[in-house]
Amino acid sequence: MQILRLCLEALLLREEAYSQMSEASTPFLKGFLLIIGVGITISLVGIIGETLEWATIPSTEEIRKVVLEGVRKMPWYKEMAAEAPEALERLDLFLNMIKFITPNPWRAVINVVTTPIAFLISWLVYSFLAHIFARILGGKAKIAQTLGCTALAVSPQLLKLAKILPYVEIGGVVGAWTLACNYLAIKIAHRLSSGRAFWATFLPFIIISLLLILLIAGGVALAIATIGALGGKP
Repeated sequence: MQILRLCLEALLLREEAYSQMSEASTPFLKGFLLIIGVGITISLVGIIGETLEWATIPSTEEIRKVVLEGVRKMPWYKEMAAEAPEALERLDLFLNMIKFITPNPWRAVINVVTTPIAFLISWLVYSFLAHIFARILGGKAKIAQTLGCTALAVSPQLLKLAKILPYVEIGGVVGAWTLACNYLAIKIAHRLSSGRAFWATFLPFIIISLLLILLIAGGVALAIATIGALGGKP
């Protein structure tokens, strides 16, 4: 119950919650349990919302038929069928992918496992980087204190409980709220000034973004090189 109380207070951006987590005897363990608990809770609620959406929309096959009938009535369809039939094959492939973007209760069930794991990974990676930058900037907290406090930044995910209602979308408010929670977590745990806490909070995102860009660029370069090598074969 104490963890739940701290989570709700952290959601309201109350500094006392982060202070109590920082001073707790086992901040890492409490943070770990909080991450797992929130991940499982919103996933279970998501099953209800996803099932209600699935039950109230037409089947994917019916949607596919309606879209395909509409496309066939367009003036360019016959011309494309004669000049570029391969394009129509790609269109049919795209329409078959509708099943992957429509509500699916079974996909929501899988989220009960994947969501907590995703939360854990992002929490550990972000907290490790934020801890390094905070220490460089003069922070005083131990890694366990950083992990415990940043775990409270999962609290805005509780807003997703609203998705128990079908077709409810939260938007970007969760991301912005999470940033605010991380800022308070780093500032209070490491006893940093506002400016230093700001940089310790945002630098991990900058580093992660740069790494992702490098990975994508490397993958594209590798794909181009592979295609070029295959194309050059006799």
